[in-house]
Amino acid sequence: MKRHCNLAFFIPHLGCPNQCSFCDQRAISGAAKAPAPEEIAESCREYLASGGDGQNTEIAFFGGSFTAIPREQMLAYLKAVQPFLGEGGLSGIRISTRPDAVPEEILCILKEYGVTAVELGAQSMSDRVLEMNQRGHTAQDVREAAVCIRRQGFSLGLQMMYGLYGSTPEEERRTLEDCIALRPDTMRLYPTVILEGTCLAERYRSGRYVLPSWEEMLDFAAMAMGRLREEGIRLIRCGLHVEQDLEKRMIAGFYHPALRELAESRLYFKAMICWMEKYAAEYRAFSQNGHGHTRYSFIVETAKGCAGKAAGHKGENRRRLCERELFQNHLSAECRMKIREVPDLAEGQLRMYMQQLVSGPDGRTIIRIGEEVYDVFKIT
Repeated sequence: MKRHCNLAFFIPHLGCPNQCSFCDQRAISGAAKAPAPEEIAESCREYLASGGDGQNTEIAFFGGSFTAIPREQMLAYLKAVQPFLGEGGLSGIRISTRPDAVPEEILCILKEYGVTAVELGAQSMSDRVLEMNQRGHTAQDVREAAVCIRRQGFSLGLQMMYGLYGSTPEEERRTLEDCIALRPDTMRLYPTVILEGTCLAERYRSGRYVLPSWEEMLDFAAMAMGRLREEGIRLIRCGLHVEQDLEKRMIAGFYHPALRELAESRLYFKAMICWMEKYAAEYRAFSQNGHGHTRYSFIVETAKGCAGKAAGHKGENRRRLCERELFQNHLSAECRMKIREVPDLAEGQLRMYMQQLVSGPDGRTIIRIGEEVYDVFKIT
């Protein structure tokens, strides 16, 4: 199955009726001004001419609130890309906008011009948190907009921010569940990044805003991945896109070029802990009953391409596991952890067992205990 991608164009600041506490759209988009319709048309032309996979690529207008920009400008953008849609061209148009900027009239226009997906910047489903961050809309606006988007036949996307000013762990989880209840096709999770020149930066420096810890954020992101997968909702982004200008403007927050991999690796770690807790007693008995020269290995098998997620960023999972009591040597035994990729497992599956290699007068014997397959996305 070919990977879906976006041919993205950023429309910074345009259309936003207010400045949210966390927002510096120019830094987020990496652009100082909006592109001209002619520039967008030329980019589409070059993409298709270079052999780009149009069938699996959508034109995407991100950055600002697309449906709230001046009508003439919005139409100019939509008209500019029309020659590149349809058979032999790009598959459709994806736009992001505010929940209070998609009345029925606008949705009809979007449908007429080939828009296929509408993403709403919900950010939080707590009216208290939305007000504290100057969002200018309510949770009910999100619900009503989602219903209208669905009714018009668009693919629905929702964007959530973790760690907003004033939010609590309970509100974060409730926001996730409220978003899930709206049955979006896709979601984006954006842990908060504090940018220079924003209201949030002032609150952070004054001590009025305290960020959650990285551990709390990664635990939440890992949990969200599991929940969304369980509900059949595709998580298409975790963390902001890598932008040099963004890195320069950031003063604190949850920014990492591989944030999704860090969070997903946390799921693999939790699955390993589940196995260890389940088989701890068996392993201790197993390791103390050997005779002669005995070597023990904790074997972790993953799907192709997933060994790095199991090992963790810079081997963090491996290090943390090997520090646990279960891995401390028993008698004169040696315990090692091995991670390897195998062809018979799907992404997110881990097969784990303890293997003992016993050397005796009759040769070598391999004994296994606790062989079991876990789905990391079902670990809570």
